[in-house]
Amino acid sequence: MNDHELIEKIRARRLADLGDGMDALGLVNQGTMADTMRPIRAGIKFAGFAYTVKLIPTQKSAKVCGSIEEYSRELSDWCSDTYTFMGGLKKGAKDMVCVIDMGGYAGGVWGSENGLSTKKMGLEGAVIDGACRDSYECNLEGVNVFCTRRTFNHVYGRLVNGGVNIPVQCAGVTVHPGDVVCADDDGILVIPRARAEEVLKFAEYVHVNDQKTRAGHYRDLGMAKDATLKEA
Repeated sequence: MNDHELIEKIRARRLADLGDGMDALGLVNQGTMADTMRPIRAGIKFAGFAYTVKLIPTQKSAKVCGSIEEYSRELSDWCSDTYTFMGGLKKGAKDMVCVIDMGGYAGGVWGSENGLSTKKMGLEGAVIDGACRDSYECNLEGVNVFCTRRTFNHVYGRLVNGGVNIPVQCAGVTVHPGDVVCADDDGILVIPRARAEEVLKFAEYVHVNDQKTRAGHYRDLGMAKDATLKEA
């Protein structure tokens, strides 16, 4: 199957099913991000191919600015480096998840403006070992973010570009460009691209079997079927 077909099928499964699929292949605990990686609100669910970003602490101090104009220039120059990764997203973000390794630094690389900008590009979501800011606005706008920290701080004066589409470390997991990154309320799972179809095969079995079993419980309890029993 092609990449889009694969991702669509993976999106139809729970992380519980996909995690069981990893277990079935002997990949126990592999790809499971630390539970410090949490969604900015309940109900966020997405899956896509990893577009990886590395940000590193700066070795220079922020300039003391004497005017709004000077600060605006400094901010623009800083962001043109730190947000180099946005160029790759502009070329096509559909079926993609942006995975950012900031080493857990509490700098707000994601916020309401670039959250909306990347949403327009078709990005599935962002997974950040670091911080999101503008949390209230991001949630109002339906921006999909998992992160390990929250902050009001910017990346200005704090972080600079360390590379794009390279292997990164994110909440305890090595993520390679093109890996399948899956998110739901239970957390983040990274599936190696080369094993994704195998994982999916087991996940489909687990999910359908689970729905059939739970459908029986629903009947016994007099409960009406809901959207989680589509294949029962």
